[in-house]
Amino acid sequence: MNIKRQVPSSSFFDVSKGSLWLNTTASRNISEAIQENFYIYSSKHQTFKIKTLYLQGHFIFKKKKNGQNKIADIINATICEIEQPNYGAGIKITKYGQTIEIYGMIISWLSQLKFYCVQQDFANKYSIITLLGKGTFGKVYKIKSRTTHQNYAVKVFDKKSLISYSDYLVITKELQIVRTLSHSAITHFYETFENAEFIFIVYEMVEQGELSTLIKERYLSEEECLYVTKQLLQALLFMHAQGIMHRDLKPSNILLKDKNSLQIAITDFGLADFYRSDGKYIYTRCGTPGFVAPEVLQDKIYDYKIDIYSVGVILFMLLSGGKSPFQGPDADERLYQNYKGSVDYSLLQNVSEKTFNLLQSMLELDPSKRTSAKVALNHQVFRNCKATKLSLIMNKTPRGNEKILSPRLKINTNTNLDKYLQLSPRLLNIQQKPVNNMKKEAIRRGFKKMQTFSHRSPQLSPIKTQTKFEPFP
Repeated sequence: MNIKRQVPSSSFFDVSKGSLWLNTTASRNISEAIQENFYIYSSKHQTFKIKTLYLQGHFIFKKKKNGQNKIADIINATICEIEQPNYGAGIKITKYGQTIEIYGMIISWLSQLKFYCVQQDFANKYSIITLLGKGTFGKVYKIKSRTTHQNYAVKVFDKKSLISYSDYLVITKELQIVRTLSHSAITHFYETFENAEFIFIVYEMVEQGELSTLIKERYLSEEECLYVTKQLLQALLFMHAQGIMHRDLKPSNILLKDKNSLQIAITDFGLADFYRSDGKYIYTRCGTPGFVAPEVLQDKIYDYKIDIYSVGVILFMLLSGGKSPFQGPDADERLYQNYKGSVDYSLLQNVSEKTFNLLQSMLELDPSKRTSAKVALNHQVFRNCKATKLSLIMNKTPRGNEKILSPRLKINTNTNLDKYLQLSPRLLNIQQKPVNNMKKEAIRRGFKKMQTFSHRSPQLSPIKTQTKFEPFP
């Protein structure tokens, strides 16, 4: 379904029709809202009138004399700053082809509106420095604010590539999720922009590299491994409390805020989703082979415990010096071991009993018996876990060129289905189902090739094939 053809609109986010203002009798807690008096044009009286408006999250509401309230959901609405000769600075909010124009003390509303709405003047606010990474739908750039000169990362989607309704859902779901998350161990979302060709999502720029690179550079002590794991579990505890699963945790999606103190930040929420008890997601089988929980590969309904399993794999790699817990002579065999949840604990040496116990509880094959973020954080191994000042120069231990990460699971129902089904013959044998039936099942589940991308440090993960900035057309 082509969004542009179905619903003609100047905004990618306007895919349905509706009324901007809706009547409601529901009461609102005014104490939690930002109250302001604005000049608003009244079409009934054909003049500007002063109205008291309330802004709470992504809702604007106003009171009426009859006891009813009018409410407007401005999530992903287009906003721009305007000016009126008689009433000064204002904001124009557009959604469903309808507009709200308000004039007055807009400064108190601007930051919150920019957080939930979509702006149009990206080029006026940011300059692009360099390309950081590429994905299926677009690219990630390092950018600099033209006013504060602070660096940020921007994920850029090419609207020509976003042709299906599922593409729309993926982007709006990511925005919905990152707007929900505010945690020191999660990359911070700032604002969204759109023009005729691109969508821009601006994030915090974390420039000290990825955990995957640090693992290759040197061995971490057990205390350091636990400190990184503790931060990941704290972030998961917060995410899971919001009903959110990341679904693609791996070292390359964990950025280093400070290499000396090992402060980290989780990034790339392109595959994240809200938990559903029925297991019906936009993409059900997703993640990265070697880090994904077995129940995902086994096509079982899963929950938050899949993230715990991925953190368990990360802890294993930290403790083992970068080795995967799933061993085998080739990729098929390693995927098969991942499918079975067969962990090779013999690769771990000099690991304390307490840490080993925690690791086993995170890599438990049965999700119902697997530990949770809350229980894991109360494990005795974390009682004395504190940040440690590190020196990469003094402690650096070079590693070989062994690749520790595998590509994402990429399934395309049109071109790659046969190849995917042939990827692991042992996996097919375990299913004990004819290939034709498996094809039908895979198609029904809506497997689709999908690549998301995270912003990477140009210092540690350069794009070798791209040495110059690519300007937007």
